Amino acid sequence: MNEIAVTAVGADRPGIVASLTRALLELGGNLEDCRAALLRGSFAIALLVSVPDAVDAAAVDAALRPVADALGLGLWTGPAAPDIDPDLSAERCMVSVYGVDQPGIVHAITAELADAGANILDLSSRAAGTPAIYILGIEVELPHELTAHSLEVRLRPVASAHQVELAVVPVADEVL
Repeated sequence: MNEIAVTAVGADRPGIVASLTRALLELGGNLEDCRAALLRGSFAIALLVSVPDAVDAAAVDAALRPVADALGLGLWTGPAAPDIDPDLSAERCMVSVYGVDQPGIVHAITAELADAGANILDLSSRAAGTPAIYILGIEVELPHELTAHSLEVRLRPVASAHQVELAVVPVADEVL
């Protein structure tokens, strides 16, 4: 089986997921992993699909292109990155940030995470309310030399500089 990555973005409307997955199913594809989100009025989806060996990324693109065009979606297809075995001994934590919306919050926090060697597993953010309060949640996998507490100590000056609240909480696997 080949693993193909697919992303599609466009104006939200009913039937996007059903239409894309129908085309993949017709190729003999099996959906292995998927993330989808509504970003204000835009729908974004990322899929990892296994397809028979005779089907490559170009064939997946050819099957999905008419569907994407009909739905007004931007589409990208390509070979999936090789699977990486997770480090089951690595500590995971949730980084939560909130405060008055301003440019640079995500960049500052994620740059510090990168400098610390923390790997982002999931990230979600949005501005809500008036005035806008920015809410950022990041699940990270920590390198062995770092703990949730030591990560929080590293992130505190960044949060303070952006005048946002910060919490770093260890996450147990059974919670995920």
